[in-house]
Amino acid sequence: MSSTTIESNNSAIVSAPPAIGLLEFTLEVADLQASERFYVGHLGLRVAARWGDDRPAIWLAIGKEGFLGLWSQEAGGEKSIHQGRGGTHVHFALRVPIGTLDTMQSRLEGLGYAVESGWDFGNGNQAIYLDDPDGNVVELTERQTLWDGRPATE
Repeated sequence: MSSTTIESNNSAIVSAPPAIGLLEFTLEVADLQASERFYVGHLGLRVAARWGDDRPAIWLAIGKEGFLGLWSQEAGGEKSIHQGRGGTHVHFALRVPIGTLDTMQSRLEGLGYAVESGWDFGNGNQAIYLDDPDGNVVELTERQTLWDGRPATE
């Protein structure tokens, strides 16, 4: 890994090393049990860790090295790192294996979720969208190519 220097305020500053992946994404949720039912029971994510009663939260595995954290309001605020609280976001996306998007849509609709479908981004990239129990928009997507044009791997 190489780094370069940049000039700022007449002094050399080493540039940031490249990010090599997303480790975790955390959502503050109103009802931890309802969120676990949605993400584990309905989307099929696996529980990787649970926190205790003093900070009720669960961590769900995404792929080989990524995690989705679900925190109750009691786990945030003064107890959280950097006093993090819930906020507004547009959506986040979970990749599913190629050829499984229609199955996921049928499954979720059968469970009573309103699923927005028909999103085709070309090059074999398709997506569906739905809301989680807290109104967070979740995208499920099949990817043949990544944003930079490289082939997606599973």
